[in-house]
Amino acid sequence: FVMDHGRFGPQGALGGKDGAPNSVTVFRGGEAHVPPHLSKEQDIALKAGDRVRVGTPGGGGYGDPSERDPKLVAEDVRLGYYTAEQAREMFGGPSG
Repeated sequence: FVMDHGRFGPQGALGGKDGAPNSVTVFRGGEAHVPPHLSKEQDIALKAGDRVRVGTPGGGGYGDPSERDPKLVAEDVRLGYYTAEQAREMFGGPSG
């Protein structure tokens, strides 16, 4: 695998929160294994029958989340991007 942002997600700008880092999970014989992220380029030994889940890094946010227009937050909740609880945690205040 060759991946950026294995330890830290992309940096936010102007008060925005950092994005999530990437992740790799190998499923073998009913067990999940998360290999340590050692470098941008690393070998992860796989065997026939293994399943691999790769989570790509999220982008960093732009601007202070608490300053986002509440109407836009409510629209995001309506569209299913966030639950009302997630929106309250991320953006503050009511969001339904």
